Amino acid sequence: MNFEELLETRDVRKTTKVRLPYGYFYKRLIDGKYSNFVEFHDEVADHVAFSNCVRTEAADMEKIGNKHQLHFVPNEGDGGVYAIAVEVGNFITFEQLINENPAVIARETFAADTLRNLVEITELLNDKGIYHVCFAPCNVLARKNDSSVRLLCHGSFYAKLDQETLYDGLEDYVAPEVLAGGEITARADVYSLAKFVSWLYHSAGLPFEWRHVIARATAEDPERRYASVKEFYNALINYKNMRRTSIIGFAAIAIALAIVGCYFYMLPQPEQMEYVKAVEEPIPDDMLDEENLLYGLGADADSATIANIVAKQMRMKDSLTIDEKEMKAYQAKAEQIFRKQFTKEADRILSKVYNNKGMNLNEKDFMARSRSMTEELAKAEEKLAKEANLGNEKSQRIASEIIDQLTTKKMEALDKDYLGIKKNKTEKK
Repeated sequence: MNFEELLETRDVRKTTKVRLPYGYFYKRLIDGKYSNFVEFHDEVADHVAFSNCVRTEAADMEKIGNKHQLHFVPNEGDGGVYAIAVEVGNFITFEQLINENPAVIARETFAADTLRNLVEITELLNDKGIYHVCFAPCNVLARKNDSSVRLLCHGSFYAKLDQETLYDGLEDYVAPEVLAGGEITARADVYSLAKFVSWLYHSAGLPFEWRHVIARATAEDPERRYASVKEFYNALINYKNMRRTSIIGFAAIAIALAIVGCYFYMLPQPEQMEYVKAVEEPIPDDMLDEENLLYGLGADADSATIANIVAKQMRMKDSLTIDEKEMKAYQAKAEQIFRKQFTKEADRILSKVYNNKGMNLNEKDFMARSRSMTEELAKAEEKLAKEANLGNEKSQRIASEIIDQLTTKKMEALDKDYLGIKKNKTEKK
């Protein structure tokens, strides 16, 4: 085989035809560049209005400057338009792309980028009253070198043709009202795009939280569907983020509970003591001191003050037991002071972790900071309880209530982004 025959054979291999709804798409390698063509099916091209439909679409597409839209020039013969010459490039259908390279679906951003790009170009077209109608995998093209989306001909330009003939074999991807000859609207594109999304995620598995969105988008009644592809896309993104928020939220709550549990684990356990009930004997009236130094003492008194007063009273009574009523007063005042001081200290310590920056740390750093926080809380509880003359059991119970209340309050007050969920800039467009 000589060199000329080799080139001819190579070009023949490049003319493999792929069936689209309206014709056969094929390409030739000419002068080192791929030239693309679509030869229309006879049953489509024979329609009296077909040539005008193609000319109108070609003119309108020239005004679309989006990279995801392919442009073409009609090829006309004696019987009218029989083919179109598509812009230069190496393009294949999505059906071919997945069949030839199934691994592409596993690429991290492939499916998300494909969906976002399709929504972008479809929204642009819909705003101009143009509807693609059929997002079947054989009617959505991709540039082979980077798998980016390309659209060619759009169904709304061919609404005068028999729709069942035009979309023969692709009925699953076309809205029921279109096949019935009804009006073509943006809701028809919502239906078809949802079908494409189901196909695209078939091998990887359609996210569970998307099933409700897909079901609504493919409803038989157009009025029950999303009004636009943008609304449909936002619903998909929102449901996905809700699931991610829930998962991370539960994880954060679990970590918070673990921190509280760890805190109590590190606290010293109260010693088991056997108490002997005292014999109740009335204290002689002459031994009771009517002067109670705690009367009128405010809640702002520090722990040192209350301790000194208790000691003084004990000395004044010559080591006699203070009556039950006075002891309760001492105890209540001590608890009040401990609550106030520990709440202030615990709030300061918890704020080191429960803030927008702290909750966005990676797991390793977050757990390290949490351990440090737990140790600091335990030391603060032990120190303040000793100063207030509170027993371990009571001070630990009060501390647990305060920590639980503060933790809940801080979780609720955190910014929406505290769980590390940042909106992708491309999703805001």
